[in-house]
Amino acid sequence: MGRPTHRLKADGSLVYPQGYAAGDIEALPADYYAASDLTAIEDKLLAEVDRRREALRASVMTQGVGQSYAYGQKASEVYDYRNIVGTLLTALTMPQKTARYPFAMAEAVATGDTLAVVIARFEAGMATSRSRIAAVEAVATKAKRAIRAAATAAAKKAAFAAIDWT
Repeated sequence: MGRPTHRLKADGSLVYPQGYAAGDIEALPADYYAASDLTAIEDKLLAEVDRRREALRASVMTQGVGQSYAYGQKASEVYDYRNIVGTLLTALTMPQKTARYPFAMAEAVATGDTLAVVIARFEAGMATSRSRIAAVEAVATKAKRAIRAAATAAAKKAAFAAIDWT
């Protein structure tokens, strides 16, 4: 049925004109719903930017709490490996390396690669993911700013349509 087109003069309630005396109601201004419509359009577009951003993140990184934990642990192992003094690293026994680098050592055992090769692989994967996710974040931030800055529904929709995720 659409939205009410009039308001009661007595209390400001929004109503349809049917059943009310002409002197008891007044027509709503033509732009009465414009601000809320504009806000709703903006909210919808911003949410769509967030959905797309999340989908692109998911295409770069496997989702899941367990996977997030594994990524965090691997990153920690890379950082530790890159910041340990070389003589200390070479002095570590196999059980000490396994305790200090559990993910990297497990993969080294599984693949037959050295700890250094596995750490380098972790690091390369992190760099690739980080750069792609950073690019997605930059596009999303720019898009949201453009949508928020646009003053009309058409301009907001145009800002959304202009997003280049590539």
